[in-house]
Amino acid sequence: MSRYKELLNDKKLMRGLYALTLISAVLVLMLVIKGPEKSGKLIADDEGRIVGIHRSGTMSVEHYDLTLTVKDEGGDIERDIDLTLQSRRNESKSEGIPNSNDREAIVNSGIDRIINEIEYSDTGKIILPTNLPDGTPIEWRKKPEDLGGNLFTVSLIYFTIAALMVASKLKEDDNGKAERRSILKGLPRFCNQLFLMMNAGLILSDAFDTITGSYKGFERAELSFFEKELAELNEATDHHRISTAEVINEYAVKHDVKELIRIATILTENEKRGSDVIESLERESRYLWDERKIVARECGKMIDTKMSYPLGLLLIVLIVVTMAPALLNM
Repeated sequence: MSRYKELLNDKKLMRGLYALTLISAVLVLMLVIKGPEKSGKLIADDEGRIVGIHRSGTMSVEHYDLTLTVKDEGGDIERDIDLTLQSRRNESKSEGIPNSNDREAIVNSGIDRIINEIEYSDTGKIILPTNLPDGTPIEWRKKPEDLGGNLFTVSLIYFTIAALMVASKLKEDDNGKAERRSILKGLPRFCNQLFLMMNAGLILSDAFDTITGSYKGFERAELSFFEKELAELNEATDHHRISTAEVINEYAVKHDVKELIRIATILTENEKRGSDVIESLERESRYLWDERKIVARECGKMIDTKMSYPLGLLLIVLIVVTMAPALLNM
């Protein structure tokens, strides 16, 4: 439930979901209110058969989805026609007649010839033929739109994108929590090192260089996330006239770790006002070590809880194995 509230309170994620919902709603609305013909007007008789097309103009390409039924002696032949009426500027394409005794091939050839003549017609009003070239009667009807399929496709895309956005946010949060745990785990050691070095007389910048320089003897795989970040932070700000306390403060604000922000505030106050940094760092170091012990104890308790599930499963298996022979002998 807390994870759900976190997602609801994430303004960036909610803005993305709102935008996705708005775009999907517009697409659905376009599918619902879209007319049956994409341009011009279909002319139908009393029985719903399409008998002609009234074009909106002859200088542009128009598209119509129709169904053509051939009333042949061997049975009706139905074919979906994507009729594309060409502009007057385009030239007609000739279609050859197949040299075949196959009835279906002859019918398809006749349909193609009719479609070719219709598509390249240069008249504003087109009367659709009622017979094939060989005299076979045909019927034209408006092709029913697959509105349900289109809505399903839009819904599927919407929920897929929304799920990907939520999964990406959850992964980002998990990565952020893992990074924060790494910082909290390494922070007591870092604070203790700062305290010892500055208590020995080193200034903050030299102490920070010494701490990050000690990481160079290790492979990157052996370093924690916090140690890698500190090393990269030192390399990025090396030879720059920028305060080390300011660098640490910016890093603490970036990861939103209040314990590190407290240390950065102590270092900044010492740099600006000359406050006693040694005593403050010693106090923070003790507090951070105590916090780390508490976290370690909680993690130990969580291990006992996690182990109860496999133990319960083993107990069930043990009961089944013990009772199986008795049940088989009954």
